[in-house]
Amino acid sequence: MSNIIIGKHTLESLTTGMYADPYVVFREYIQNAADAIDNAVRQGLLEEKVAEIVIHLSPAERSIVISDNGTGLSAQEAEQTLISIGNSKKTSEFDRGFRGIGRLAALGYCSKLTFETSVTAENVGTRIVIDSRKLSQLLTAKDDRDVTITDVLGQVYSVEQYPENSASHYFRVILDEVDEASGLNDYENVISYISQNAPVPYDPDAFVWGEEITRRLRTEGLDVNSYNILVSFGNTAKPIYKPYKDSFLVDKGKNLFDSMSDIELVKIKQNDGSVLAIAWLGKTNYHGSIYDKSVKGIRLRKGNIQIGDGQTLNTVFKDARFNGWSIGEVFVSSTQLIPNARRDNFEKTPAYFVLTEQLQKVAAEITKEIRAASLKRNRELSEELERAKGTVRDVVDAIENGADITAKTRLSQKLSSVQKAVSNSAIADESGAYYQEIAFDELDMLIGTLKGATAYKAINALKTLNKTEKKILEQVFRVIIDKLGGDADPLINALVEDFSGNKG
Repeated sequence: MSNIIIGKHTLESLTTGMYADPYVVFREYIQNAADAIDNAVRQGLLEEKVAEIVIHLSPAERSIVISDNGTGLSAQEAEQTLISIGNSKKTSEFDRGFRGIGRLAALGYCSKLTFETSVTAENVGTRIVIDSRKLSQLLTAKDDRDVTITDVLGQVYSVEQYPENSASHYFRVILDEVDEASGLNDYENVISYISQNAPVPYDPDAFVWGEEITRRLRTEGLDVNSYNILVSFGNTAKPIYKPYKDSFLVDKGKNLFDSMSDIELVKIKQNDGSVLAIAWLGKTNYHGSIYDKSVKGIRLRKGNIQIGDGQTLNTVFKDARFNGWSIGEVFVSSTQLIPNARRDNFEKTPAYFVLTEQLQKVAAEITKEIRAASLKRNRELSEELERAKGTVRDVVDAIENGADITAKTRLSQKLSSVQKAVSNSAIADESGAYYQEIAFDELDMLIGTLKGATAYKAINALKTLNKTEKKILEQVFRVIIDKLGGDADPLINALVEDFSGNKG
């Protein structure tokens, strides 16, 4: 074991290699700040109403400062805690940031990364400075020696202490010479990212349902913690809220808006009855895909921090686009569901597969509601689809049980007529166009299947044969029956068994 070396390039994999999206920097530092604030509140050092996380953007100076008034770190523990890799005292059960990697997330996007921190009852603060530029040089330098993470880090950071008020407790992250191409100082983009990903409250002025969602979740035993996060730019500091609003655009061309008429709470449980998560789902008119990417799609959250993005749950819908017609959040509460290192989903534990299975059922119900709402608005299309049911049943019966050429021609003409009527139906919105397209394609497939069907049920049931092969076998059957009449059955049965692979 003493010969094992953790090479220097592992550090690159755990920083820029893991965090390809620059904005993840904010999520990592915010979740650590939220954990520190929770600790400060539990210890009685801080009241929730004065707790805050402040992000100060300075594009002109190319610097960013992220600070919180949580517990901070003592002079004794600061260096080991902040420089150690993957060694954290936090746990996934109680803390949002627990792997001990995220604190180095900004190394790839600035020339110097500084941590400043202090705890109450100490009259000193600790400053740790990491030279990102030098670190990059060491990581790219050619060296035949075995160079470890410890060797590299030892050359790129410094520690100093400074006088501080003994009542102070805080943690600050300072990024100097921020890479302009990263966009980390772009005010609007930063606000958009934080509003979606950070544990911020609902906007009390723009989203009246926010208070009701919080109340109903609390009634179910789930308190969703949110934090006072401000983005400071120049002389202004803006409080950040989740981007949900009372109405949202669904069709920019028609300037069509939708809104929520109610919310539904769904408990997602394990087989033993324990709760994995609670979701709120917005009841809307389902006019179409939500235009605003910051609110479209049902979102996963743990510790009120977003896991993945608005498209992560596309996979639980049979038609992925329907997640974009939906609005809501899934608050994961179970300790059995652990965010993966990139926080773009959860670790693939048994609980994760139960969550996915249950969310598939939720998605199926949403799909039914979307279809019902669409057909209600698109009455002409709905009526044509209703009229088509009889013809479709006759065609399916003919495909399953066999149909001669005359019956097939008649049914094919009826199907084409139905398809034309569906195609010419007046539609009211995007959802109508969608279902019109789906119906047209399904009828087209049915027409093709009917053309490939034969007069014999046994041949139609042979899944291993293509259309041409079935047609040839149909001709063979016809010749056998013509020649042998009532004695043809044993030979036909033998052929069917042979082609189906059931021969003895």
